[in-house]
Amino acid sequence: MSSDPIVKRSELPRNTFLRFKGVWTGVLSGLVLGFLLKAIQSFTGIGVYTLLLNVDFVPGLPPTLPEFVEFALHLVVSICIGAFYIWWVQIRPEYPMLKGILIGGASSLLYIPLSQLSTRVPDLNDTPAILYWVTAHLIYGVILGLCAKGFTKLKKGDPL
Repeated sequence: MSSDPIVKRSELPRNTFLRFKGVWTGVLSGLVLGFLLKAIQSFTGIGVYTLLLNVDFVPGLPPTLPEFVEFALHLVVSICIGAFYIWWVQIRPEYPMLKGILIGGASSLLYIPLSQLSTRVPDLNDTPAILYWVTAHLIYGVILGLCAKGFTKLKKGDPL
């Protein structure tokens, strides 16, 4: 028997593929959210992208970080959300799009505490900022749902 270093996806354990799917779901949806909020901030001047990347309040971090580091931290959070989402639709495969939108809507509620933790971000009473933030997070949820539909169907009980 020869040892072939190339392993086909079909030969990988199912849980490896599901972890990969959760990571890429988080990366893709996080990139869309980040770039969308950056575009909104660029066109309107409303600091919703700054709000997304804001880590002023995290103990142990320097007061300012390079944008790419803050964006990487945002993607780490999004990867965790993507992994959770894939796990959720794996154990309960009904309504994957609705579940994605629910996660997006729930994560938009972070506007409330985040807007209170820094003076660099929009205020809690900034209606246009809130509308942009919520809309972008609902789009994030739609991207989560599209990712679930874009990969092969998950079967209930498959290990994550």
